[in-house]
Amino acid sequence: MKMNSIVVVAVAVIAVGAVGALAMSGAFGNSAGSEEGSTQSGVYTFEDAKGVKHSIETPISNVSVVHKYIPIYMKILGLEDEVAGLDTTYGMGFKSYFKNGFDIGTYSAPNGSVMVEHGSKYILSPVTMGLTNSGALKALGIEVIYLEVNNPEVMEENLEILCKLFGNTESIQNKYATYLSMYNECYDVAAGYDYSNTTNADFALYMASAGFYQTHASSAVKVIEKISGKSYTHVIDPDVRETVYFNQDPAITVEFDNNHGLDYLFVYTYENPSDNYGKFIASGNSLDLTQLTCVRDKHVYSLGPDMVNGALSCVASMLYGSAFLHDFDEGKSAELLDKAVNMVNNFNTTFGLNYNTENILVEVA
Repeated sequence: MKMNSIVVVAVAVIAVGAVGALAMSGAFGNSAGSEEGSTQSGVYTFEDAKGVKHSIETPISNVSVVHKYIPIYMKILGLEDEVAGLDTTYGMGFKSYFKNGFDIGTYSAPNGSVMVEHGSKYILSPVTMGLTNSGALKALGIEVIYLEVNNPEVMEENLEILCKLFGNTESIQNKYATYLSMYNECYDVAAGYDYSNTTNADFALYMASAGFYQTHASSAVKVIEKISGKSYTHVIDPDVRETVYFNQDPAITVEFDNNHGLDYLFVYTYENPSDNYGKFIASGNSLDLTQLTCVRDKHVYSLGPDMVNGALSCVASMLYGSAFLHDFDEGKSAELLDKAVNMVNNFNTTFGLNYNTENILVEVA
C-alpha cells in the first residue's frame, strides 16, 4: 500500500483545520430497546450540558439543529429523517444528508417562528456555541437542549442523551457502538508509536480565522498533550482554569520563543488554506513571526477542517502523531498519516459521510 507522506507547501500556504478530542471509554449500557425496532419510550428526565433539567416524552422527532457538530452525529446514528431546521451558516452545508431540512437562519439566533411553522418544537445546540435567543425560543414552546460533543471527558454521556432522546432503538445502539469502536481505534493506533523525542517540546495551538490561541485548559490542547509535547501556556499562564480561547499580544509569543523556544505550532481554521499562514504572520503586526523557532525549524502544521472538531476528532490524534514523528522517523510519520487517511475513508464508508482526505495534514516549509 502506498503511504501518504505529509504534504509540504510553500511558506505562503497552509491548510485548514479545527480542534480535537481524547478517546472515550466503551459503549454505554442500556436496559431499554433490546429488541429490533423497540424504543425507549416514556418520560425521559435528564440534565443537559448547561445543567438545565428536562423531562421529555420520547422518542422525539422533527428536531432542529444548529452549528456543525450535532448534525454529523445525527447522520452517524441513522437519524437523518428526524432532522428539521438547519442554520444558514453551518447546518445547511449538510442539507444533502437531511431531506427534511429547512433554513432557520443564523446559528446563534435561529428563527423560532419558522421552526414552529414547520412543527419543530425541539432544538439541539452545542453548548460551546450557545444561543443568544434561547428565552425567545422557549417562549414559543420550543425545548432548547444543549449538548457537549467536543469535550472528550463528557462527550460519551452527551451522546447517550442524544441516543435516548430518539428512542435508543437497537439500530441506534448498534450504530453508536460501531462509531465508538472506530473512535477509540484511532487513539489506540496513535498510541502505538514512540514520541519520546518530542515529550518536552513546547507547542501552541492557533485558530487563524479568529486570531485565538488555546490554553492547556482546552480539550483540543489536551489531545495534543496526550500524544506528545506540552502547551506553552503552562509557562505563560500556569494557573489557567476555565479559559480556553484567548487573544495574545504577539510580543508574548516572541518572548516565550526567545526564552524557551516554541518548538511546534499547530494551526486550524475554517477559511481558505492559502490565507492561514499569512494571517498568522500578520498577527505579529510589527514583529517578525517568521523568526520563531517553529517556523525556522519547519514545525508549523495545519490540520484538515473537519478532522479535529466533532465526530472525527479522533483522527486528530493520528495527525498530531504524524507531525511529531516527521523529523525523527519519516517512514513512521508517513505510515501513521496513511492510517489516518484510511480511517477517514472507513468513517465515510460506514456512515455515508463524505469527508475529504486531501491535505488533512500540511507542513509549512
